[in-house]
Amino acid sequence: MRKIAIIAPCILPVPALMGGAVEELVTTILNQNEISKDFLIDLYTIENESYDQSLYNNTHIIPVSANRFLTSCDGIMDSMYRHFLNDFSAKRFLDKTIIKNFTDRLKSDNDGYYAVIVENQMSTACELIKALGQDRDFPVYFHMHNDVDIYRSPEEIRYLTAAGTQFLCVSKYIASQILKHAPKAVCHILYNGVDFDNYSTTTKQPTDKVKFLYAGRVIPDKGVLELAKAFNKSLAANDTSISLDIVGFSGLDEGYEKQVKNQAAKNASSIHCRNKVTTQEMADLYNEYDVVVMPTISEEPFGLVALETIAKGIPLITTNSGALPEVVGDGAVIVDKDVDFINSLSAAIIEMSSNKEYRLKLGKNGQNLARKNVAFDINGYYHKLVEILNNRGENSGNKETISVIVPVYNVEQYLGRCVDSLVNQTYSDLEIILVDDGSKDNSGHLCDTYAKKDARIKVVHQANQGLSGARNTGLDNATGSYIFFLDSDDYLEENAFELMLNNMHRWNADIVACGIQNVYDNSSLNNRFTSDKPGVWSGTDSVIQMMRTNNICTVAWNKLYKASLWQDLRFTVGILHEDEDVIYKPLYMAKIVSFIPDCLYDYYQRDGSLVHLKQELRYKDYLNAIEKRILYFEDNNEKELIEHSLLTLLDYLKYVYRETGKETQIKITALYRNAIAERGLPDCCSLKRKFALWLWRYYQY
Repeated sequence: MRKIAIIAPCILPVPALMGGAVEELVTTILNQNEISKDFLIDLYTIENESYDQSLYNNTHIIPVSANRFLTSCDGIMDSMYRHFLNDFSAKRFLDKTIIKNFTDRLKSDNDGYYAVIVENQMSTACELIKALGQDRDFPVYFHMHNDVDIYRSPEEIRYLTAAGTQFLCVSKYIASQILKHAPKAVCHILYNGVDFDNYSTTTKQPTDKVKFLYAGRVIPDKGVLELAKAFNKSLAANDTSISLDIVGFSGLDEGYEKQVKNQAAKNASSIHCRNKVTTQEMADLYNEYDVVVMPTISEEPFGLVALETIAKGIPLITTNSGALPEVVGDGAVIVDKDVDFINSLSAAIIEMSSNKEYRLKLGKNGQNLARKNVAFDINGYYHKLVEILNNRGENSGNKETISVIVPVYNVEQYLGRCVDSLVNQTYSDLEIILVDDGSKDNSGHLCDTYAKKDARIKVVHQANQGLSGARNTGLDNATGSYIFFLDSDDYLEENAFELMLNNMHRWNADIVACGIQNVYDNSSLNNRFTSDKPGVWSGTDSVIQMMRTNNICTVAWNKLYKASLWQDLRFTVGILHEDEDVIYKPLYMAKIVSFIPDCLYDYYQRDGSLVHLKQELRYKDYLNAIEKRILYFEDNNEKELIEHSLLTLLDYLKYVYRETGKETQIKITALYRNAIAERGLPDCCSLKRKFALWLWRYYQY
């Protein structure tokens, strides 16, 4: 079995011996995994005396000990964040203890993890990413149960997204909140749910007295004061045949609760204020009421109580808060909390109390809607999570053809090795497109010969258009779900596509880049070109990696792309440095880009290839490509990418200066000075580096 880690919030224990909505959901996962046996689970949770490891065969509980002094400090800081520092992201000392336990466990376990899930505490997820760095070899998911706030801040959302973290969202509303702050975040919907077998239909029979219920915390966010005011309006407009019970008072007659009680006292015979009761008592109480009201003002991340209410067939009045409309659909009356709320709520109460048939029909409709929506059934919760972790949602059961585009021009000596490396791949669902770009040797005939031997090979013959034109023809003829470019004098390791596609699924990536090996006729000279560390980034950060490191690389050909990225993209015909001219665009458009260090692409080094042309013949196309890149990122308001592109431009000019003669050096020096004069020094580098760039204007070295 594959091993995963679940890092609980470490506030209440898991298993959920002391309650807690998040803790109970994690417990559901553990219990169902005992039956399904999909994973071995390492559970990181707060230390508790009552843990019994023997409860689980497939879960290892790793208790996190909370230092009393640091716990007290966290409590003080939490109060500070909530009352005075609510523009900041809340941090915890406990997070460092949790992550130390995690990294110690990771170092001692040779198997590693298939995936890691961090539950609802974003500071913990950020601390984890910080500790692991970019070279982790497993995906990290953040399970977000609550709305954006100091514990799940926009800054942290952007940080996690940049690091390739994926989000498990309890509703589409929560996903929309994440995407508001990180538009390229990868969000999976994993609805909370209920066990409908535990929610029998209400036994309340209609009577002349219509009883309304509010049950929950009596706090401003819940709109309880507005409900009391609206109910008083309804009583004034109607008769005394309706009543409202507000259940959930703390027993302290002060503050907001006192305001609600004062409002209720205006019609004390019809509005009753009751202290909070146990969960079991509340379940029994539901059968005494005709209508439940949830007048929530703050945005609800899911709406579990609303779902439980309509599952019992009880008519519900609620608001358009957060995910509530998403959960209840047409199975409840939804009042707009932002427009004339009290009057609208009063009108809904009057309509519900005066129209018995409407009330009964709404209750039945809500119950049917809830029970038919399998996404809200807790019994499917675990299986949906497994589906997400295995990334078998969107592509499950679908054909996943990889279209491999091979431009061919005068390479009869190398073409056989290239094509053999494709037809012998361990992943066989391939569409191999050989584009004969007006070859003058026997290459075109060889292409036709290979096509007769393997039905997966398609051949296109065309007049010479150059590498860009040949690739564009391949793109125009590609029908696969994925695109891969292979130069005809290079070749692949036989498991390249199997590993890259598996990696794409596991990381939910739009692009997977693999390691590159320089290969020579003398194999003893072969050497690794790219990094030996794995990585994962957002599309935006992958562009920075492309410019600053040797893993992603600017080339088109070590990457497996989702075909949709190339739908509106083509290479510019008639230029050199065609990769620098376009590859940053699919990278930027991607949500997640991953890198596997295995050298699956064999990059053949031969003197006659285009890459070995002298810089005097190449540099202008490269400079034009970088200028276009800068303009592209200016159009997209990407300041950091503009700065990195400028740094790339300046570094390249210095390189060309070293590789060319006096005449070209004079031109390069002028271009360098103009670039700094127009755009200044890039802010993405250190002061020391800035000084060196500035100095080069006057002293070329």
